[in-house]
Amino acid sequence: MSLLVRRATSVLARSAARAASTSASPATRAMHQPPVSSSPGFHPEHLAEAPAGFMHVPVALGLAGAIPFVALAAPLAPALGGYVPAGLFPVERRAEAQAKYGAAIVSFLGGMHWGFAGAGFAEAGAAAGAGASAAAKEALLLAGPARFAWSVVPSLLAWPALMCATPYALVAVAASLAATLAADAGFAAKKLMPRWLMPLRFGLTGVAVLGLLASVPAALEAHDGEREREAHAARLRADAPATRQALRARDRALADATKKADAASAESRALAARLEAREAEFDRKEAELRMAAGARHAEAQVAEARCETLAAETKAAKAQAERFAAEAARARAETTADGDHQKALVAKSVKSDGGGDAEETLKRKESGATRREPSSALPDATDTSS
Repeated sequence: MSLLVRRATSVLARSAARAASTSASPATRAMHQPPVSSSPGFHPEHLAEAPAGFMHVPVALGLAGAIPFVALAAPLAPALGGYVPAGLFPVERRAEAQAKYGAAIVSFLGGMHWGFAGAGFAEAGAAAGAGASAAAKEALLLAGPARFAWSVVPSLLAWPALMCATPYALVAVAASLAATLAADAGFAAKKLMPRWLMPLRFGLTGVAVLGLLASVPAALEAHDGEREREAHAARLRADAPATRQALRARDRALADATKKADAASAESRALAARLEAREAEFDRKEAELRMAAGARHAEAQVAEARCETLAAETKAAKAQAERFAAEAARARAETTADGDHQKALVAKSVKSDGGGDAEETLKRKESGATRREPSSALPDATDTSS
């Protein structure tokens, strides 16, 4: 609360002092005004004469006004890139923003002289009365019409500078800043500039010019790239009719190729269908062949079984025939033995009974043996048929 009271008191005191100075005589006002510069050179010691109120507001605002020239300089972009909002100042537009800001500062420096002319013209007119010297008349001219005229020149320099390409705009704005500094130095030589302002003008203008010129190489490179892109775009626009014709021809060729591809695809599908049909037919015939082979194999097995059965039957018939042959042989042997026995008996009976009866008995025996022989020969016939 006490701080607010002290500030209010100081403001009231300054207001009272300002009112007193206004009502004072010209001589008294001249004693309280800051000293004016009489040299166009750079005198840093004069900066200490800047108004001390409000924490050296002119110096603080001047230093703050130099920040964009430094922050937007291309060589410092890698180091200060994190402190510059990329959404507001994109990297590819920073040189353009720097040139536009410089043009605004050039216009501001011209407007400063309009204010100086408006403030000092009345005092210069009062000093240059009747019978005034040539120096007083020159001061009147410089403080009035000449300074009013110069105050609009920087704006007329900055405006066409912005119409140039970015690298040339940077150079033009830097030259405009140097020209305004030279004009201010000329006004300072005529004692029309405060002494504390000239060191600030030299330092801030030097920083601004260096920042603008430092961005020129990168801006030239970007401008050359943009020109190449524009030339490429112009070539593309010039080649656009031929390109459109080529595209139409390509579209027609693509349509023809698409039709051919569709026809080939349809033919491929037809061939695939035919192949599937052939494969199905092949599978069917293969199944039929397998069935036929199975049937033939079954028939072969049946035939083999029949052959085995016939072989068994043949073997059994042979065994039976052999048995019949053995029986026939035994029967023949028995018949032969019976015949021999009968003959022996007949011979005995002949010897005992006489010759005639013996012969007759022998004939009867032989006829009886002859009648038994066909039955004993039957096994041979069966063997032969087997």
